[in-house]
Amino acid sequence: MLKDYEIDKPMLETDRLIIRTLNEADVQDLREWLGRDEIYTYWGRKASKGEKNPELMFIDPRPWVKRKPSPDFDWGIILKESNRVVGMISVFDIQNARMGDIAYRINPEYWNMGITTEALKEVVRFIFENTEIERLNGRADVRNIASNKVMEKCGFIKEGTIRQGKMVSVYCDYNIYGMLRNDYICFEH
Repeated sequence: MLKDYEIDKPMLETDRLIIRTLNEADVQDLREWLGRDEIYTYWGRKASKGEKNPELMFIDPRPWVKRKPSPDFDWGIILKESNRVVGMISVFDIQNARMGDIAYRINPEYWNMGITTEALKEVVRFIFENTEIERLNGRADVRNIASNKVMEKCGFIKEGTIRQGKMVSVYCDYNIYGMLRNDYICFEH
C-alpha cells in the first residue's frame, strides 16, 4: 500500500544498481552532472537553480511549514561498482493512489549502458507488486530516441503523440506512454 511508504521510502536493488532516496552525502556526485545542459535538451526546461547547486535540494526553504507526507517516490540511481549517484528516477504526481507519472535522468557519462532501462524495470516492478497504483504514465519528446526506446523496452505502450503540446515550459511534439498493472503482468510473464 502507498501509505506504507509515505515516510520511509524503500531501497530497491538490481544486479548493478541501488535505487534509494538521495541525501546530503550525494551532493558531490550530483554536482558533477545534474546541472549539465545536455540532460535538459528534451526535458522541457533548463536546469533549475537547485539542479545547478544540488546542495540546495537538501535545504528546506520554509522549515516552519509542517508538511504532509508525500506518496511520491524520488530516488537516486547508484552504480554499485563505484557507489556513485549516476541518475535519478521518480514516480510523482500520484493521483488518488491510482496513477502516477514517471521521470528519469542519467549522467551523460553513463548514457547507452542500459542503466535507465534496468532502473525503470525495477521501479515498475516495485510499484505494481507493492502498491495499489494501476497506471503509470510517461512522456518523451519525439526527438529523444533513447528515452522512447527505454519506455518501450520496459513494457510501456505508446498511446499517442501530442503535436506541439507544452511539455513543462517548451512546446514540442511528444509521445505519451502508459502502462497498466495488467500490461505489467502480461509483459513480465
